[in-house]
Amino acid sequence: MTLEERLEKHRRMAESYHQAYVKQSVQDGSTYDEWQFADDAVYWSPYFGDSLIDLKTNPISVRQSATMEALSYSSTLPDWTALGFKCWASENGFVMQTHFGGHDSDGKLWDFYAYGFVETDEVCRIKRWETHVSPEYNDFLDKCLGVHGPFKNGAEEYMAAVAKKMKEAGIPIEKM
Repeated sequence: MTLEERLEKHRRMAESYHQAYVKQSVQDGSTYDEWQFADDAVYWSPYFGDSLIDLKTNPISVRQSATMEALSYSSTLPDWTALGFKCWASENGFVMQTHFGGHDSDGKLWDFYAYGFVETDEVCRIKRWETHVSPEYNDFLDKCLGVHGPFKNGAEEYMAAVAKKMKEAGIPIEKM
C-alpha cells in the first residue's frame, strides 16, 4: 500500500465513524464501515482507568457498546448526534475530533467533544484506539445517565449505567 493509499484509507476510516453518528445509524446497530480490527487490538481511555481493553476478548463488542451508548443518550436527547467533525490522517493512523450533542425537552443543548486517536498496522487494521473527552462530558453524562466518571476501575461501571438507562427507557438490551 502506498503512502497515498494509506492516507486515503485512514481518512475513509475516520469519515465512516463520523457518518455513522451523523446518520444516527449507530442507534440501529450500524458500525463504522471502514473499520477492521487487528487480532490484538486494544482500546484505552483515561476516563475508564488505566487498563487496556482487549477488543477481541471483551464481552461487549465495539458495535454493541456504541449502539447501547447511542440509545441511552438518545432516550434523554432525541436529536443526539455528531454536530461537528475534523480528522487528520497519517501514515500509521488518524486522529478525530467529534463534537457530540443533543437537546433536552426544554431545548437546552448538552454537548461535549471526543478526541479519538487510532493507530493501525501495515494493512490499516486498528491496533490501538484511544478516546479522550472534554470536561463537558461529565455534565453530559449526569444529564443522560445520572452518573459520570472518570470510572477508575474500568468501563464496567459506565456500561452498567448505560444498561440501567436503557432499561428505564424501555429499550431491550437483549437485541444487542
